[in-house]
Amino acid sequence: MKEDMVKLISAEGFEFVIDKKAAMVSQTIRNMLTSPGSFAETEHGEVTFPEISTTILEKICQYFYWSLQYAR
Repeated sequence: MKEDMVKLISAEGFEFVIDKKAAMVSQTIRNMLTSPGSFAETEHGEVTFPEISTTILEKICQYFYWSLQYAR
């Protein structure tokens, strides 16, 4: 996976590979990916959401791209 991409994994195990800039719309994901130390999220660019279903995570990803494009 490219360094400018991030993998978000839903509760069911579906993987969404999105642009890191889009993922950084979320302050929570930004903190997970940029926190100091050797966390799996930081090292592999992957964030697992065991509480978030695939359909909801898909909408979240769509929102990230929408926000990146229009919310400036």
